[in-house]
Formats: sequence, C-alpha cells, structure tokens
Amino acid sequence: MYGINIFDKIKMPIDWAIVYYGINNEILSIDIAQEFACRKLEHGEQMSEEELELSWNSKNRLDVLELIEKILDIQGNIDESIEKAKDKIRIAIIIYLRDTEKDTTKLLEQIDIIYADFGYPVDMENFISYMPNNDEYIPSNHTFEDNRNYLLSKLDDFIDKKTEKYHLKRII
Repeated sequence: MYGINIFDKIKMPIDWAIVYYGINNEILSIDIAQEFACRKLEHGEQMSEEELELSWNSKNRLDVLELIEKILDIQGNIDESIEKAKDKIRIAIIIYLRDTEKDTTKLLEQIDIIYADFGYPVDMENFISYMPNNDEYIPSNHTFEDNRNYLLSKLDDFIDKKTEKYHLKRII
C-alpha cells in the first residue's frame, strides 16, 4: 500500500475522493485519512465534524470509509470525483515507481501489475510489455535492451502528458 508521500513527491493536491478510492480499493494505507485531515487542520481550513473525527480516529477501515462517504455526499458529484481520483492515484503510483525503481525489469513488471489493477486502461497499452504495438516499431527486429528502452520511452511520454494534464512537478 502507498502513503501520502506519493502525492507529495509530484505536488499533486489530494482530496477526499482520492483518499476514499485509495482506501476502499486497498491501494492507499488507512493512515492517509488521518494525515490528510491533520494537514487540513494545520492549514487552518474549515473542517466538518467528519473531517475532525478523521483527524484523530482512523483505525477502523469501515468507520473511516463511512465518514469519508458522508463528506463526499456533501460535496456532490461523487461518481465524477471518484473517476478522477482513480486516474490521479494511478498516475501518482506510476510516477512514484518510475522515480524510485532503478531495476528496469522490475519497474516494467510493476507497471504491468498497475495496468491490471486499474482495469486495463487503454492509455497504458503502449508501454505494457505483453501488449502489441500500435505503431511501426517491430520488437522482433530489436534487441531485448532496445525493446525495454522503447517501453521506457513510451512510459516517459505517458508520464509527461499526465504531468502536464494535472500540472504536476516531480521532485526527484
């Protein structure tokens, strides 16, 4: 499971939809709810009763999810917020893995797992090791190392596009 640091490293603002989706799908640790609530407190932001409770009570996963659901109900547009949250978490994890995993083989294996865990998103197909290519690159005409570098270049292109889309700043 990942923590709040994957968002900090890319300067991605988080919200309750991200926290909810991440905890509910066992991608983010439950501690992220308390950390996020405490950060809001530290910044002097207006907080609901549910948010205040999350700042000190975040041990029971079901209770935490129930409190966050109440917050999301008040904010509205839950389905849209959850879809955006899913994409943002996926991007944060991919960037985190790219920045921290130095073994290229392990990195590509982990990216393949993220691809499956997030429902096989079409926008990732270009850098998934077992997917066919959509362009004129023919892997059989290249070395193993060339093919890995090709996948990494496609991964980096994807990261660049998402970094621009979400106005992220990577801290390496």
